[in-house]
Amino acid sequence: MLEITSHRNGEILNARHGKENASELLIQLRGIASVQSKVTVNGIETIRHDREFSAEIPLTEKINRVTVHAKDKYGERTQTIVLVWDKASYKRYAVRIDDNSFVFTDLAKNKYNSIFDHFYLDGLKKLHEKYGSKFILKCFYENAHDPEKSNLSQVPECYRDEFDNCSDWLHLAFHAWAEFPDRPYQHCSTERLAHDYDTTTAELRRIAGDRCCTPPTNVHWAMLEPHNFSFMRSRGVKILTSSGFMSNRIIVDGRVENLEQGGCDIGFFYEQDVARHMLEKRCFYDADFDLFLSRSFFCFNIDTPEEIEEKIKAEDAKGESDIIESVGHEQYAYTSYAMYLPDYFKRLETSCRVPAELGYKPVFFQDGIFGNTAWGK
Repeated sequence: MLEITSHRNGEILNARHGKENASELLIQLRGIASVQSKVTVNGIETIRHDREFSAEIPLTEKINRVTVHAKDKYGERTQTIVLVWDKASYKRYAVRIDDNSFVFTDLAKNKYNSIFDHFYLDGLKKLHEKYGSKFILKCFYENAHDPEKSNLSQVPECYRDEFDNCSDWLHLAFHAWAEFPDRPYQHCSTERLAHDYDTTTAELRRIAGDRCCTPPTNVHWAMLEPHNFSFMRSRGVKILTSSGFMSNRIIVDGRVENLEQGGCDIGFFYEQDVARHMLEKRCFYDADFDLFLSRSFFCFNIDTPEEIEEKIKAEDAKGESDIIESVGHEQYAYTSYAMYLPDYFKRLETSCRVPAELGYKPVFFQDGIFGNTAWGK
Protein backbone atom coordinates (compact mmCIF):
# COMPACT_ATOMS: atom_id res chain seq x y z
CA MET A 1 0.00 0.00 0.00
CA LEU A 2 1.37 3.40 -1.02
CA GLU A 3 -0.53 6.53 -2.04
CA ILE A 4 0.15 10.26 -2.10
CA THR A 5 -2.98 11.94 -0.77
CA SER A 6 -2.07 15.64 -0.50
CA HIS A 7 -1.32 16.34 -4.17
CA ARG A 8 -2.27 14.89 -7.52
CA ASN A 9 -0.23 14.32 -10.64
CA GLY A 10 -0.21 17.47 -12.78
CA GLU A 11 -1.04 19.92 -9.99
CA ILE A 12 0.22 23.49 -10.39
CA LEU A 13 1.47 25.10 -7.19
CA ASN A 14 2.61 28.55 -6.10
CA ALA A 15 3.21 30.56 -2.91
CA ARG A 16 -0.43 29.96 -1.92
CA HIS A 17 0.47 26.30 -1.41
CA GLY A 18 3.74 26.46 0.52
CA LYS A 19 6.70 28.60 1.55
CA GLU A 20 8.40 30.26 -1.39
CA ASN A 21 11.74 31.97 -1.82
CA ALA A 22 13.84 32.74 -4.88
CA SER A 23 15.23 29.22 -5.17
CA GLU A 24 12.46 26.88 -4.05
CA LEU A 25 8.86 26.27 -3.04
CA LEU A 26 8.61 24.18 0.15
CA ILE A 27 5.47 22.07 0.26
CA GLN A 28 4.10 19.56 2.74
CA LEU A 29 3.58 16.21 1.02
CA ARG A 30 1.35 13.63 2.75
CA GLY A 31 0.16 10.13 2.05
CA ILE A 32 -0.45 6.66 3.42
CA ALA A 33 1.68 3.52 3.44
CA SER A 34 1.76 0.28 5.39
CA VAL A 35 2.76 0.83 9.01
CA GLN A 36 6.00 -1.15 8.79
CA SER A 37 7.26 0.67 5.69
CA LYS A 38 10.23 3.01 5.65
CA VAL A 39 9.07 5.90 3.44
CA THR A 40 11.13 8.58 1.72
CA VAL A 41 10.18 11.37 -0.70
CA ASN A 42 12.90 12.21 -3.22
CA GLY A 43 15.31 10.71 -0.69
CA ILE A 44 13.98 12.77 2.23
CA GLU A 45 12.90 10.70 5.25
CA THR A 46 9.28 11.18 6.21
CA ILE A 47 7.52 11.59 9.54
CA ARG A 48 5.27 8.61 10.27
CA HIS A 49 2.03 8.40 12.25
CA ASP A 50 0.35 5.01 11.95
CA ARG A 51 -0.30 4.59 8.19
CA GLU A 52 0.21 8.30 7.46
CA PHE A 53 3.46 9.88 6.30
CA SER A 54 4.48 13.48 5.69
CA ALA A 55 7.56 15.38 4.59
CA GLU A 56 8.46 18.94 3.71
CA ILE A 57 10.02 18.84 0.27
CA PRO A 58 11.42 21.55 -2.03
CA LEU A 59 10.28 22.15 -5.58
CA THR A 60 13.22 23.74 -7.38
CA GLU A 61 12.31 23.40 -11.07
CA LYS A 62 9.43 24.46 -13.27
CA ILE A 63 8.48 20.80 -13.77
CA ASN A 64 9.29 18.59 -10.74
CA ARG A 65 9.21 14.81 -10.48
CA VAL A 66 8.31 13.74 -6.94
CA THR A 67 8.92 10.09 -6.09
CA VAL A 68 7.78 8.38 -2.91
CA HIS A 69 9.61 5.17 -2.06
CA ALA A 70 8.34 2.66 0.50
CA LYS A 71 10.27 -0.41 1.63
CA ASP A 72 9.23 -3.19 3.98
CA LYS A 73 9.66 -6.97 4.27
CA TYR A 74 7.19 -7.55 1.44
CA GLY A 75 9.30 -5.54 -1.00
CA GLU A 76 9.58 -2.03 -2.41
CA ARG A 77 6.97 0.25 -3.96
CA THR A 78 7.16 3.69 -5.55
CA GLN A 79 4.77 6.35 -6.74
CA THR A 80 5.89 9.26 -8.91
CA ILE A 81 3.90 12.39 -9.70
CA VAL A 82 4.73 15.58 -11.56
CA LEU A 83 4.21 18.93 -9.82
CA VAL A 84 4.61 22.35 -11.46
CA TRP A 85 6.07 25.33 -9.60
CA ASP A 86 4.40 28.53 -10.80
CA LYS A 87 7.30 30.59 -9.51
CA ALA A 88 6.70 34.18 -8.37
CA SER A 89 3.06 33.83 -9.29
CA TYR A 90 0.72 36.82 -9.24
CA LYS A 91 -2.93 37.46 -9.96
CA ARG A 92 -3.47 37.77 -13.71
CA TYR A 93 -6.21 37.62 -16.31
CA ALA A 94 -6.55 37.00 -20.02
CA VAL A 95 -9.32 37.85 -22.47
CA ARG A 96 -10.04 35.39 -25.26
CA ILE A 97 -12.54 36.24 -28.00
CA ASP A 98 -13.45 33.36 -30.30
CA ASP A 99 -15.12 33.09 -33.72
CA ASN A 100 -13.59 36.16 -35.35
CA SER A 101 -14.47 36.51 -39.04
CA PHE A 102 -16.89 39.45 -39.40
CA VAL A 103 -14.13 41.98 -38.75
CA PHE A 104 -11.97 40.54 -41.54
CA THR A 105 -14.85 40.67 -44.00
CA ASP A 106 -15.25 44.35 -43.16
CA LEU A 107 -11.51 45.03 -43.47
CA ALA A 108 -11.52 43.39 -46.90
CA LYS A 109 -14.60 45.16 -48.24
CA ASN A 110 -14.42 48.64 -46.71
CA LYS A 111 -10.75 49.54 -47.13
CA TYR A 112 -10.44 51.52 -43.89
CA ASN A 113 -7.66 54.04 -43.43
CA SER A 114 -7.03 52.48 -40.01
CA ILE A 115 -8.06 49.24 -38.40
CA PHE A 116 -9.46 51.38 -35.59
CA ASP A 117 -11.95 52.98 -37.96
CA HIS A 118 -13.76 49.68 -37.39
CA PHE A 119 -16.00 49.83 -34.32
CA TYR A 120 -15.00 46.40 -33.00
CA LEU A 121 -11.24 46.93 -33.02
CA ASP A 122 -11.74 50.50 -31.79
CA GLY A 123 -13.75 49.14 -28.86
CA LEU A 124 -10.93 46.76 -27.93
CA LYS A 125 -8.38 49.56 -28.18
CA LYS A 126 -10.38 51.78 -25.84
CA LEU A 127 -10.53 48.99 -23.24
CA HIS A 128 -6.80 48.45 -23.58
CA GLU A 129 -6.16 52.15 -23.05
CA LYS A 130 -8.50 52.23 -20.04
CA TYR A 131 -7.48 49.03 -18.25
CA GLY A 132 -4.32 47.82 -19.99
CA SER A 133 -6.26 44.75 -21.15
CA LYS A 134 -4.81 42.32 -23.68
CA PHE A 135 -6.90 40.40 -26.21
CA ILE A 136 -6.33 37.24 -28.21
CA LEU A 137 -8.72 36.99 -31.17
CA LYS A 138 -9.29 33.42 -32.32
CA CYS A 139 -9.97 33.52 -36.05
CA PHE A 140 -11.85 31.63 -38.74
CA TYR A 141 -10.44 31.40 -42.25
CA GLU A 142 -13.89 31.82 -43.80
CA ASN A 143 -16.92 33.89 -42.81
CA ALA A 144 -19.76 31.36 -42.90
CA HIS A 145 -22.37 34.12 -42.39
CA ASP A 146 -21.33 36.06 -45.49
CA PRO A 147 -23.33 35.05 -48.62
CA GLU A 148 -20.11 35.42 -50.62
CA LYS A 149 -18.16 33.27 -48.11
CA SER A 150 -15.43 35.90 -47.81
CA ASN A 151 -12.14 34.70 -46.34
CA LEU A 152 -8.80 35.87 -45.00
CA SER A 153 -7.11 35.71 -48.41
CA GLN A 154 -9.16 38.76 -49.45
CA VAL A 155 -7.90 41.00 -46.64
CA PRO A 156 -5.21 43.40 -47.93
CA GLU A 157 -1.76 43.65 -46.38
CA CYS A 158 -2.02 47.41 -45.87
CA TYR A 159 -2.97 46.97 -42.18
CA ARG A 160 0.09 44.92 -41.26
CA ASP A 161 2.15 47.71 -39.70
CA GLU A 162 -0.78 48.86 -37.58
CA PHE A 163 -1.44 45.34 -36.32
CA ASP A 164 2.26 44.90 -35.63
CA ASN A 165 2.35 48.11 -33.59
CA CYS A 166 -0.42 46.69 -31.37
CA SER A 167 1.21 43.30 -30.84
CA ASP A 168 1.93 44.05 -27.18
CA TRP A 169 -1.82 43.88 -26.44
CA LEU A 170 -3.56 42.37 -29.49
CA HIS A 171 -2.90 38.87 -30.84
CA LEU A 172 -4.51 36.86 -33.64
CA ALA A 173 -4.63 33.06 -33.68
CA PHE A 174 -6.22 30.13 -35.47
CA HIS A 175 -9.63 28.90 -34.31
CA ALA A 176 -11.11 26.85 -37.19
CA TRP A 177 -11.76 26.94 -40.92
CA ALA A 178 -15.27 28.33 -40.35
CA GLU A 179 -17.99 28.50 -37.73
CA PHE A 180 -19.93 25.64 -39.34
CA PRO A 181 -20.18 22.73 -39.19
CA ASP A 182 -20.18 22.59 -35.40
CA ARG A 183 -17.52 20.51 -33.65
CA PRO A 184 -15.22 20.52 -36.69
CA TYR A 185 -12.26 18.80 -35.01
CA GLN A 186 -14.14 16.41 -32.73
CA HIS A 187 -13.10 13.42 -34.86
CA CYS A 188 -10.75 14.69 -37.54
CA SER A 189 -7.52 13.53 -39.11
CA THR A 190 -4.25 15.27 -38.38
CA GLU A 191 -4.03 16.08 -42.11
CA ARG A 192 -7.33 17.98 -42.00
CA LEU A 193 -6.33 19.88 -38.85
CA ALA A 194 -2.90 20.70 -40.31
CA HIS A 195 -4.43 22.06 -43.52
CA ASP A 196 -6.86 24.32 -41.67
CA TYR A 197 -4.32 25.45 -39.09
CA ASP A 198 -1.46 26.18 -41.47
CA THR A 199 -3.59 27.88 -44.14
CA THR A 200 -5.32 30.14 -41.61
CA THR A 201 -2.13 30.97 -39.74
CA ALA A 202 -0.27 31.83 -42.96
CA GLU A 203 -2.97 34.32 -43.91
CA LEU A 204 -3.04 35.86 -40.44
CA ARG A 205 0.74 36.36 -40.59
CA ARG A 206 0.42 37.94 -44.01
CA ILE A 207 -2.26 40.33 -42.74
CA ALA A 208 -0.83 41.19 -39.32
CA GLY A 209 2.81 40.12 -39.19
CA ASP A 210 4.58 37.54 -37.06
CA ARG A 211 4.61 39.48 -33.78
CA CYS A 212 0.82 39.88 -33.78
CA CYS A 213 0.17 36.20 -34.55
CA THR A 214 0.47 33.56 -31.88
CA PRO A 215 -0.28 29.88 -31.31
CA PRO A 216 -3.90 29.43 -30.20
CA THR A 217 -5.06 28.35 -26.77
CA ASN A 218 -7.89 26.17 -28.05
CA VAL A 219 -9.83 25.18 -31.16
CA HIS A 220 -13.47 25.72 -32.10
CA TRP A 221 -15.77 23.93 -29.62
CA ALA A 222 -12.74 22.87 -27.51
CA MET A 223 -12.93 19.41 -29.03
CA LEU A 224 -9.76 17.72 -30.18
CA GLU A 225 -8.83 14.10 -29.72
CA PRO A 226 -5.52 13.40 -27.95
CA HIS A 227 -3.95 11.93 -31.07
CA ASN A 228 -3.84 15.50 -32.40
CA PHE A 229 -2.22 17.04 -29.31
CA SER A 230 1.28 16.31 -30.63
CA PHE A 231 0.49 18.23 -33.81
CA MET A 232 -0.64 21.22 -31.78
CA ARG A 233 2.57 21.09 -29.74
CA SER A 234 4.56 21.00 -32.99
CA ARG A 235 2.95 24.33 -33.91
CA GLY A 236 3.92 25.93 -30.60
CA VAL A 237 0.67 25.38 -28.70
CA LYS A 238 1.37 25.16 -24.95
CA ILE A 239 -2.08 25.71 -23.44
CA LEU A 240 -5.57 24.32 -24.04
CA THR A 241 -8.40 26.35 -22.55
CA SER A 242 -12.08 25.49 -22.28
CA SER A 243 -15.13 26.39 -20.27
CA GLY A 244 -16.40 22.83 -20.40
CA PHE A 245 -13.99 20.44 -18.70
CA MET A 246 -16.95 18.94 -16.85
CA SER A 247 -19.23 18.86 -19.89
CA ASN A 248 -20.43 15.40 -20.92
CA ARG A 249 -23.82 15.77 -22.49
CA ILE A 250 -26.35 13.92 -24.61
CA ILE A 251 -29.69 14.95 -26.07
CA VAL A 252 -32.72 13.01 -24.79
CA ASP A 253 -36.16 13.89 -26.21
CA GLY A 254 -34.89 17.31 -27.15
CA ARG A 255 -33.42 18.01 -23.70
CA VAL A 256 -29.77 18.30 -22.76
CA GLU A 257 -28.84 15.69 -20.16
CA ASN A 258 -25.57 15.94 -18.23
CA LEU A 259 -23.75 12.65 -17.64
CA GLU A 260 -21.81 12.12 -14.42
CA GLN A 261 -19.31 9.65 -15.78
CA GLY A 262 -17.16 8.96 -18.81
CA GLY A 263 -14.85 11.32 -20.63
CA CYS A 264 -15.43 15.02 -21.19
CA ASP A 265 -17.21 16.19 -24.32
CA ILE A 266 -16.44 19.91 -24.62
CA GLY A 267 -13.13 19.66 -22.82
CA PHE A 268 -10.69 17.84 -25.12
CA PHE A 269 -11.93 14.38 -24.05
CA TYR A 270 -10.14 14.41 -20.72
CA GLU A 271 -11.11 11.92 -18.03
CA GLN A 272 -13.47 12.87 -15.23
CA ASP A 273 -10.68 12.90 -12.63
CA VAL A 274 -8.94 15.70 -14.54
CA ALA A 275 -12.25 17.45 -15.14
CA ARG A 276 -13.17 17.48 -11.47
CA HIS A 277 -9.74 18.84 -10.57
CA MET A 278 -10.18 21.56 -13.21
CA LEU A 279 -13.59 22.44 -11.84
CA GLU A 280 -12.03 23.33 -8.49
CA LYS A 281 -8.46 24.39 -9.28
CA ARG A 282 -8.91 25.84 -12.81
CA CYS A 283 -5.52 24.65 -14.05
CA PHE A 284 -3.60 21.41 -14.70
CA TYR A 285 -0.44 20.18 -16.38
CA ASP A 286 -0.53 17.16 -18.67
CA ALA A 287 2.98 15.71 -18.55
CA ASP A 288 2.16 13.17 -21.26
CA PHE A 289 1.81 15.93 -23.87
CA ASP A 290 3.61 18.81 -22.11
CA LEU A 291 0.38 20.85 -22.20
CA PHE A 292 -1.12 23.21 -19.65
CA LEU A 293 -4.90 23.25 -19.26
CA SER A 294 -7.12 26.02 -17.94
CA ARG A 295 -10.86 26.15 -17.32
CA SER A 296 -12.74 29.41 -17.72
CA PHE A 297 -15.90 29.88 -15.67
CA PHE A 298 -17.97 32.46 -17.54
CA CYS A 299 -18.68 33.63 -21.07
CA PHE A 300 -19.42 37.33 -21.45
CA ASN A 301 -21.92 36.86 -24.28
CA ILE A 302 -23.91 34.51 -22.03
CA ASP A 303 -23.62 36.20 -18.63
CA THR A 304 -24.89 39.69 -17.90
CA PRO A 305 -22.53 42.38 -16.58
CA GLU A 306 -23.91 41.83 -13.09
CA GLU A 307 -23.40 38.06 -13.31
CA ILE A 308 -19.88 38.51 -14.66
CA GLU A 309 -18.91 40.77 -11.77
CA GLU A 310 -20.42 38.39 -9.22
CA LYS A 311 -18.64 35.35 -10.69
CA ILE A 312 -15.23 37.04 -10.85
CA LYS A 313 -15.49 38.29 -7.27
CA ALA A 314 -16.62 34.87 -6.04
CA GLU A 315 -13.71 33.19 -7.85
CA ASP A 316 -11.25 35.66 -6.37
CA ALA A 317 -12.65 35.09 -2.88
CA LYS A 318 -12.11 31.31 -3.21
CA GLY A 319 -8.36 31.91 -3.42
CA GLU A 320 -7.73 28.65 -5.28
CA SER A 321 -6.04 30.13 -8.34
CA ASP A 322 -4.18 33.22 -9.53
CA ILE A 323 -5.64 33.08 -13.06
CA ILE A 324 -8.87 34.30 -14.60
CA GLU A 325 -9.84 33.95 -18.24
CA SER A 326 -12.65 35.99 -19.77
CA VAL A 327 -14.20 34.33 -22.82
CA GLY A 328 -16.61 35.59 -25.45
CA HIS A 329 -17.43 35.51 -29.15
CA GLU A 330 -17.10 38.20 -31.80
CA GLN A 331 -20.41 37.94 -33.66
CA TYR A 332 -22.58 39.15 -30.76
CA ALA A 333 -21.09 42.64 -31.20
CA TYR A 334 -22.69 43.10 -34.65
CA THR A 335 -26.15 44.56 -35.22
CA SER A 336 -26.52 42.33 -38.29
CA TYR A 337 -26.20 39.19 -36.17
CA ALA A 338 -29.47 37.53 -35.15
CA MET A 339 -28.42 37.36 -31.49
CA TYR A 340 -26.82 40.81 -31.34
CA LEU A 341 -26.17 42.07 -27.81
CA PRO A 342 -26.59 45.85 -27.47
CA ASP A 343 -24.57 45.73 -24.24
CA TYR A 344 -21.75 43.62 -25.74
CA PHE A 345 -19.02 46.11 -24.87
CA LYS A 346 -20.44 46.69 -21.40
CA ARG A 347 -20.11 42.96 -20.76
CA LEU A 348 -16.60 42.95 -22.18
CA GLU A 349 -15.66 46.00 -20.14
CA THR A 350 -16.91 44.32 -16.96
CA SER A 351 -14.67 41.36 -17.83
CA CYS A 352 -11.70 43.76 -17.88
CA ARG A 353 -12.67 46.23 -15.16
CA VAL A 354 -13.44 43.82 -12.32
CA PRO A 355 -10.15 41.86 -12.50
CA ALA A 356 -8.26 45.15 -12.75
CA GLU A 357 -10.00 46.46 -9.63
CA LEU A 358 -9.12 43.24 -7.80
CA GLY A 359 -5.43 43.59 -8.64
CA TYR A 360 -5.16 41.17 -11.57
CA LYS A 361 -2.65 42.05 -14.31
CA PRO A 362 -3.45 41.56 -18.03
CA VAL A 363 -1.47 38.80 -19.76
CA PHE A 364 -1.48 36.44 -22.71
CA PHE A 365 -1.98 32.91 -21.36
CA GLN A 366 0.31 31.39 -24.00
CA ASP A 367 3.30 33.22 -22.51
CA GLY A 368 5.12 31.22 -19.81
CA ILE A 369 2.76 29.58 -17.32
CA PHE A 370 -0.57 31.25 -18.01
CA GLY A 371 1.15 34.59 -18.60
CA ASN A 372 3.72 34.27 -15.81
CA THR A 373 7.15 34.41 -17.48
CA ALA A 374 9.24 34.16 -14.30
CA TRP A 375 10.89 30.93 -15.53
CA GLY A 376 12.05 32.69 -18.69
CA LYS A 377 13.95 35.41 -16.84
